[in-house]
Amino acid sequence: MENPKKPKKEIDLEIYPVKVDKKRLNEGDSKYPLSNSTHLHLIVGRVKAGKSTLLNSLYMSKRFFAKDFKVKILISTTAHNDAVNKYMIEEFDFVFDSYSDELMDEILHMIEADEESGKYLIIFDDIIGSINFKRTGKVDKISELVSHYRHIGNKDQEGRIAIAIASQYFKYFNGILRTNSSGYYILGEFPETEVKKMAEDLSYFGGSKKKFMEIFSQSRKNPHDFLYLSVEHLEARRNHTELLWSKEKGMISDIAEGEEPDLEGLEN
Repeated sequence: MENPKKPKKEIDLEIYPVKVDKKRLNEGDSKYPLSNSTHLHLIVGRVKAGKSTLLNSLYMSKRFFAKDFKVKILISTTAHNDAVNKYMIEEFDFVFDSYSDELMDEILHMIEADEESGKYLIIFDDIIGSINFKRTGKVDKISELVSHYRHIGNKDQEGRIAIAIASQYFKYFNGILRTNSSGYYILGEFPETEVKKMAEDLSYFGGSKKKFMEIFSQSRKNPHDFLYLSVEHLEARRNHTELLWSKEKGMISDIAEGEEPDLEGLEN
């Protein structure tokens, strides 16, 4: 019989982090406030909003990710029609002007068969929306890639892929893409309806749809400003440099006392 006077041993119910070999994860060095080098960037902006300029800077400049990848792949139906892409076409290892599932399979096979170290970059530029990705009972190849890209690699290393997907319309980023995103770049101006859609899906930046729209408004000071939303760091910035909101600090408003952000038509 159990002794009622004997104290019972307390059960440890804490959840402890799993020890992981960071070399195998292959995430690379921190680039705060940028994403690490294994990432999924979703970039949205209309024609002439600056998507190609942003892609060139992020992946061709040594200040950003230029040195992080041994193989760079561009898939773009307009690559050869945009003068801004000249240097990407010259410097990237592979440039394709059309997408197919077979091409995606070949790329993944190349990556998984590569026994050497080094990372791969895949940019999908303005192909989402031109392809019918809604197939009953089947996940499309790009969504399938995105859902497990952090674990793609060889027997020694995973995390060998970074992905950037640029589109003119936010609505083309389906739930799988949004769930796995490391960060968003939102460039240019948008109709009220599309800003509201962004606010519905991205309201965890700011804590509400109204706060997100305030963040969006504050990110538009100069003609070529963009909104950078880091899912990895839970921060919103005007460009990369000006912090507008963070999970830790909340809203950081630079609006003069007594002024209100121009949110007319966006609050409902």
